[in-house]
Amino acid sequence: MTAASAGADIVAIPFSPPVDRSLVYRVDQSRTIESAMRRFTATRSLRFTRDGDGYRLQATLVAIDSDAPPAAAEPFRAALTPLVGVEMHFRLDAQGHIQSLDDMDQVWASVESGLARMIGTFAPDTPRHRAGVAVQALFAGLAPQSRLALLAGEYQPLLLFAGGNVDDATGRGVRTVAGSPLGRPVSVEGVLHVKGRSGDQLELEEVLAGNGVDVTMHYRLSGATGLVEHQVRRMVMGERRLVEERDLRPARP
Repeated sequence: MTAASAGADIVAIPFSPPVDRSLVYRVDQSRTIESAMRRFTATRSLRFTRDGDGYRLQATLVAIDSDAPPAAAEPFRAALTPLVGVEMHFRLDAQGHIQSLDDMDQVWASVESGLARMIGTFAPDTPRHRAGVAVQALFAGLAPQSRLALLAGEYQPLLLFAGGNVDDATGRGVRTVAGSPLGRPVSVEGVLHVKGRSGDQLELEEVLAGNGVDVTMHYRLSGATGLVEHQVRRMVMGERRLVEERDLRPARP
C-alpha cells in the first residue's frame, strides 16, 4: 500500500508497518547546557506484528548515553534507566493509534522497582539521589492513562501521520506547545508543507513560532508504511538551542 491522492491535493497516508522485522529506533538530542551543546542518546528495538485488524508493537529501550555534566544528565538517566531492558507490547488499531499496553501493572512494577534499586545505589543528598527521588514522586502520582501516555510517548512521533493525510498544495495549519526540555512551555503555531516527493518517500517541513520560540521540523515519511523514518527538530528559545534527530532503520542481521 502506498500514499495515494484522496482529493485534488490531499495525500492519504496509510498505516502498514513492516511486520515481523527487527527495527532500531535511535533518538539523538543535543541541547545547550552551560553554554555548550551536550548530547543525550536513547536507542530502542522495535518489532511490529499483526494483531487482528490492528497491530502489536514490541518495544524495548536498549541503551542510553549522555556527555552532559552530572547535574544535567542525572534527570535524563533517572527517568530512562529503569526502562532499559523492559519489554513492552503496545496494541495499535488499524489507523496506527496506540490503544493499550499489555501487562501494564507488571511493566509499571518493573519500572518502579528498577527506579527504587537505582536510587538505593546513590549517596543521599547528591544530584543523582535528588533526581531519582523527583522522578519517583512523579511516577507515583500518575493515573493509568498518564502511565500509558508516558510509556508510549517516545513512539508516538513514528506514528504522527499514520492513517491521516497531508496537503500537497497549501499546507496545513499547526498549533502545539514547545518548550521541553528547553524551559517553560510556549504555544507555537505555523504551517506544515510537503517539500518534496520521491517514489514512496515524502519530505515534510513544519515551521512554527511563538513568544520567543522558533521551531523547525523536518520529516521523511514513508508513503508505503505510514511511519516517520527520519525526523529532525530544531528549536531556539533565547540563548537555548535544541537539535533532535530521530531515525528508524532495519536492525543489522
